[in-house]
Amino acid sequence: MVYQLWVSYSPLLHPLFVGIGFCLAWGIIGLILWNIGSAIAYSIRVSNRMHQIPCSNCQYFTNDYHLKCSVHPDIALSEKAIDCRDFAAPPTLTLDIQDI
Repeated sequence: MVYQLWVSYSPLLHPLFVGIGFCLAWGIIGLILWNIGSAIAYSIRVSNRMHQIPCSNCQYFTNDYHLKCSVHPDIALSEKAIDCRDFAAPPTLTLDIQDI
C-alpha cells in the first residue's frame, strides 16, 4: 500500500528532489570557496603583521639562532617586537668627498 502511494507520487516529487539536490550541491561548493577565501585573507593578514617586525633591520640583531638580539632576546622576531623601543637602524657607511 505504501509502495503504491510512493510510486504514484514519485513523478510529482521528482522536481522537488532535483531542486533540493541542486541547491545542496551549490551550497557545498559555495562553502568550500568561502573557506578557501577566508584562509587566503587570514594568511595575508598574518603576513602583513609579520612584515612589521623590524628585528632584521636593527643593529642589535645578530642573525644567530642562539642569540637573536643582544638587547631583547626574549621578544626578538616575535610580534612583541613590533613596537620595540630600542630599535636602532644599523649604521650606514658614508663617504665624505672633500674638495681639495
